[in-house]
Amino acid sequence: MNEHFKSNIRINKPQDIRRMMGRVINILLQDGEMTIDKAKTIATLSNTALKSMDLGDLAERMDKIEEMLKS
Repeated sequence: MNEHFKSNIRINKPQDIRRMMGRVINILLQDGEMTIDKAKTIATLSNTALKSMDLGDLAERMDKIEEMLKS
């Protein structure tokens, strides 16, 4: 599985986490037979990705509000 991550992954924003979770989920889906443990891991990673999406959206909205308040 390590050959899929050839370079270090920078995590600076929620979008970075979402991208990384997507990569890991895709690797798990392509890596052989589906097992209960793999399905649980995918579910956990999916929930983490959803939370990062919410946080990313919230951060963008807050940035827009801050810009409006500065104007």
